[in-house]
This record gives sequence, C-alpha cells and structure tokens, in this order.
Amino acid sequence: MAVVAFKEKSQVLAEETGCSLACAQGYVDGETFRKRRKVPPVHAVIGIDDYSMGFRAGYFDRPLSAYALADSPAAPSPVAALY
Repeated sequence: MAVVAFKEKSQVLAEETGCSLACAQGYVDGETFRKRRKVPPVHAVIGIDDYSMGFRAGYFDRPLSAYALADSPAAPSPVAALY
C-alpha cells in the first residue's frame, strides 16, 4: 500500500478487502492502539458490530481478509439436507 493519509487509509482498506467502512475504521484504530501500546476501550473488545470486529482484528494483528471470508455465504450444512 502506498503512503496514504490517516483518514484515507480506512477507505483504501475497505476497498481492497471488501469489508465495510466501519470495519476498516475500526481496524485502523485498533492498529493505532496496538502500536501505541494503549489499552483498548471495553466497547471495542466486547462489541459485535463491524467497527468492533475491525478494531479487534487491527489490535490483535489479524488480517481483514479473514473478515471478508466470514461474510461470504457458507456451504450448505449437511444437516439441512436431512430436512
């Protein structure tokens, strides 16, 4: 990724990975907290919204590509075929 301004980084990240803008903003914030060795806010650690999931991915140094894969439709369950 080329040198990108801080505000634009989340937009570029959202476009590259296909995740929501809120998730990308959370990722950038999580990276910042990790690099500054700051304690993350409670709402970002336990939240289930896109921002919180992105924040945890950035804070715990996980790639956002895993998030994009989680949003794709899952294969049909073998149990569903029984009904």
